Amino acid sequence: MDEKGWGFMLKIMASARRRPGMTHAEYCSYILDVHGALSRAKPLGLARYVQNHVYDSSFGSIASNDHLGHFHRDSVTELYFQTPADMQRTFSDQYVREVIAPDGRNFAELASNATVLTQETELVRPADSGAGTKILHFLHAAEGLESGAAQQAWGAAHKLALEAAPEFAAGLAGAIRSDVIPQANEGPDSHFGGTQESPVTLVVSLWIADAAVSDFRSYEQSIIANPAFDAGFSHFLLTREHCIFTA
Repeated sequence: MDEKGWGFMLKIMASARRRPGMTHAEYCSYILDVHGALSRAKPLGLARYVQNHVYDSSFGSIASNDHLGHFHRDSVTELYFQTPADMQRTFSDQYVREVIAPDGRNFAELASNATVLTQETELVRPADSGAGTKILHFLHAAEGLESGAAQQAWGAAHKLALEAAPEFAAGLAGAIRSDVIPQANEGPDSHFGGTQESPVTLVVSLWIADAAVSDFRSYEQSIIANPAFDAGFSHFLLTREHCIFTA
């Protein structure tokens, strides 16, 4: 673990969309300036807090016209904890329960929030986490395949995808995989609302210059062609990263 916050033991990822009547710009402004400030005021057991503001995305597959997955995401929150005890202490704290959590209804459609608990592995350290585009690639295991088997299959699939997209590989400025693990307690789900998005097996964060974002498509198509993943439920978000707090 280094002083900038990469490689913490546990990371919660919460995907959210804005409440009705709110524009995307209003949503991003609120979570950055208002909700972010509330969190910085009393970070408790947090080691790091990042907001990823979505500016484009792709969901579903033309091969499946009955896709019923969650469409449209405005942001993904990443909360890092060094230990499970830090996580439990944070979500059980009175300030979090009475100030932070209730603020969610001011900006989010709580019923559609999707939360997963992950363990992060750094593959290529991001040179500058605030620059360019951060792509969040959500991968779902194929029907009938255990999550662990899909996670194991990703490494070889990633290598082949980089070979299939050399321009993307050459411009890759950071890569982190976050493997989904069972949630240890009810804190995260009760805090964010919604339910755990159970089919997701891992989330891959990829940093790339804006001019090279179009090169991602060749990489992505190679990944979802792998039979270990469900192309209909796997999706990706193009985001801007904002670090709210680092211990």
